[in-house]
Amino acid sequence: MDVKRTTSVTISEKLPNFDLETKKVKKLMHTEAKDEMRDKILEAALKRFTHYGASKTTMNEIADDLHCSKASLYYYYPDKKAMHVAVLERIAEAYFQQMEKEAVHVKSAAKALYNIIDLRKDFISKFCRLEIFKILQDNSALFLEEKKKAKQREFNIHTAIIKAGIASGEFKVKDPAQTAELLVLATMGLRFSVPDHIREDMDLNEEMMDEVIEKQKQLLEIFINGIKA
Repeated sequence: MDVKRTTSVTISEKLPNFDLETKKVKKLMHTEAKDEMRDKILEAALKRFTHYGASKTTMNEIADDLHCSKASLYYYYPDKKAMHVAVLERIAEAYFQQMEKEAVHVKSAAKALYNIIDLRKDFISKFCRLEIFKILQDNSALFLEEKKKAKQREFNIHTAIIKAGIASGEFKVKDPAQTAELLVLATMGLRFSVPDHIREDMDLNEEMMDEVIEKQKQLLEIFINGIKA
């Protein structure tokens, strides 16, 4: 008797989906390995970008940091720009999560709005070498859609804070969504109008950033005084 075949048949009879489940497990393990490698690549890229600047970093340097070939990086990202965008998406998610915390259990809506500006300053200061404003000038259809989603997310955060202010009697606003949108757009506009000698695709230095943040806080003070109950 063929013992191996008998054992195999027995397993197949008892577990008719054995082969299918095995394939699923292998596929899951492969996916997890890919996700882990992708995370390592983004961590290495972020470290390089924040230290040396995105434009001065090469794919070879990131590959050397990971002790892998440049071809391995291209398996996950077609070029450095795609990797750059992926890094920005990762840190942007962390940034939005911090802002969304301000919209939960609001004690003072005015304070929460000021905290948003401080979070923005910390974020830009920490990641100033990522050339955020330069990459934001990408007007491809896909990237325009991502920017639209990000802007809407910021609208929603500010709307939630203003609604909390209305509920507590701190603010008196007829249309919180429209008010939030105006505040966000006005605040964003200062980024491009305060340093009048800088192009839209250029990143701000620390002095310029402090000037913009100060103007944003002045604008917010006027805005809050206008909607106080």
